[in-house]
Amino acid sequence: MIPNLSSHLIKIVFIRNNLFLKRYSTAKSYKLLFFGSDGIALSSLRKINDLRKKENHLIDRLDLVTTSTKHKTEIIKYAEAENINTIPWPLHSLRAGEYDLGLIVAFGHLIKEDLLNKFPLGMVNVHPSLLPRWRGAAPIIHTLLHGDQVTGVTLMKIKPDIFDVGEIISQIKVPVPKDIKLPELTEQLSEYGAEMLVDCIKTLPASLENAHPQSTEGVTYAKKIHKNISEVRWAEMSSVEVYNLYRAIYGLYPLTTTFKDKQMKLFDAFIHEPEKVDHSQKPVGSLEYSETTNAIRILCKDRRYIYFKSLRIVGKRQISALDFYNGYIRNVPVDKRECTVSRNQ
Repeated sequence: MIPNLSSHLIKIVFIRNNLFLKRYSTAKSYKLLFFGSDGIALSSLRKINDLRKKENHLIDRLDLVTTSTKHKTEIIKYAEAENINTIPWPLHSLRAGEYDLGLIVAFGHLIKEDLLNKFPLGMVNVHPSLLPRWRGAAPIIHTLLHGDQVTGVTLMKIKPDIFDVGEIISQIKVPVPKDIKLPELTEQLSEYGAEMLVDCIKTLPASLENAHPQSTEGVTYAKKIHKNISEVRWAEMSSVEVYNLYRAIYGLYPLTTTFKDKQMKLFDAFIHEPEKVDHSQKPVGSLEYSETTNAIRILCKDRRYIYFKSLRIVGKRQISALDFYNGYIRNVPVDKRECTVSRNQ
């Protein structure tokens, strides 16, 4: 008797489907606790939440730890809109094993060993630099401030009680255009970091097992910056250094100087190419109007100029370079047209 072929096919399909369902049902689903406070963190949280919604078998739980929960920051507003539970920092009642993995992006708080040990897979951090270069609080600012032509993003394991020294999970290099400023570079690196974090989650736990130690060579530190960094030191800085400072703190603080004993803020900076060296006897910090560029230019340490399209005397409104020339320096003797460092410096 010839066996019923169709019944055998049905059995084979049923067995295969059962094996698939078994593999699917036993696949690890991760509980993730995200630590983050600012815009960089929001980029990563969005990408992870999108992953959770698209592949809900991969992420079983996603919660947010953030500071300043009394004030609704952008990341808190996003979490509320997406029904992501928000937990205030510091943590007081986290149980060991309650979450599998901790994710840290732009959080700024040191992770202690007792907290780290509560995550079976540990904690990973997105850091916007090519570690070990620019460990510390302000890596993107220092990248621009020092004129780095290449930067990157590093995904690393967290070590307790110390910042930015953990093993590297993945790393990418990113070119730094010569005119890019802080907000644009921050946005670029944020997106790269978010994608790297998603790739790490997709390939758990292998992505963590393949991490390697950081190099002990080329270590630099990106210390936190303060408002007084905006004061231009004309006698100490070249035109490129002033321009790099402008790019590095753009959106945080405008460049500042002192002119005729009044504090002045400088906007819309650029370097005019090609720019010849000024061999005159004018002192560094000399200020004049350039008709060619329709900008105020100021002489720097290297005897080259940096240009500004608009300026503002503190207490007055921001005005164009031509209006500044007509209102403040047209009738001032040439040898008196000089910017200086504030007497409070």
